[in-house]
Amino acid sequence: MKHFTQNELFELRNHIPINALIVERLKMPAKISEGHFRFLCPLCGEFQTATNPKTNMDRCFRCEKNFNTIDMVMICEKVTFVETVNILKAYQQKLKQERHPRRFQPMAITFKAQEENK
Repeated sequence: MKHFTQNELFELRNHIPINALIVERLKMPAKISEGHFRFLCPLCGEFQTATNPKTNMDRCFRCEKNFNTIDMVMICEKVTFVETVNILKAYQQKLKQERHPRRFQPMAITFKAQEENK
């Protein structure tokens, strides 16, 4: 089994914006509601979710599950931990090649377009 350093895993959990991962890579249903980013929980199927940009983590208040980037990919793609790390490394490389921050302003543009299509 492949071993990953703590630093590699820290980078994947904390430096890949989880909102971008949810919308762009995982293509999960998401919206802005009451000023908060909401996504369809992959476990319970509810929109009772929120993201904490300071911790780069998500929470479903219905099933009371917290998600980081690694958890989210493992659950949504139904892949192993090693496969998940490789997926996230490739996604992180793609983000770096784009050479611009993907924090929150690009997400607002994405959601505005989604709301206009409703």
